[in-house]
Amino acid sequence: MIQLIRIACLAAATLLVFASCSSETSLQQYFVDHQNDQDFIAVDIPSSLLDKDEVELSADEKETLESIKKVNFLALKLTDELQGRFEEESAKINKILSSEKYETLMRMGSNGTKATIKFQGNEEEIDEVIVFATNSEKGLALVRVLGDNMKPENIAKLAKSMDKMDLSAFKKIAENFD
Repeated sequence: MIQLIRIACLAAATLLVFASCSSETSLQQYFVDHQNDQDFIAVDIPSSLLDKDEVELSADEKETLESIKKVNFLALKLTDELQGRFEEESAKINKILSSEKYETLMRMGSNGTKATIKFQGNEEEIDEVIVFATNSEKGLALVRVLGDNMKPENIAKLAKSMDKMDLSAFKKIAENFD
């Protein structure tokens, strides 16, 4: 009996070790790993900094803005020295985003820029929206919008009304890519 208990404990411990040693990096882990990387620009914006009371938004837009918890932004500005790193990091991000847990919402491209918008959750209630953009001359940007039960149709409406909001923090980040 004691022998059987030892075998069961050993088997359980072995399963725990293998389960916790997943070789796949999550998107959250990717952000954490690159927060203090000098080659990257990293910004975390809590929803409290989004000026939801200062602008005139529809009820749906306000509901969507209220459902956002925070926005993570990570970017790598392309230089001659970072060309190899740009390609390597783009491949890593694409591998993470190819996971079955992310659904593709949209792909677009123009003037050397390619962007993919993905989400996690279901089509009625999204918990995470990811925007990954690359430009062969400027670099890459990865944006992660975290929230609770965000509605896709409201996100689209909110995106159209972004010009009403104070986006100076994002504009300053974008200036680093010019």
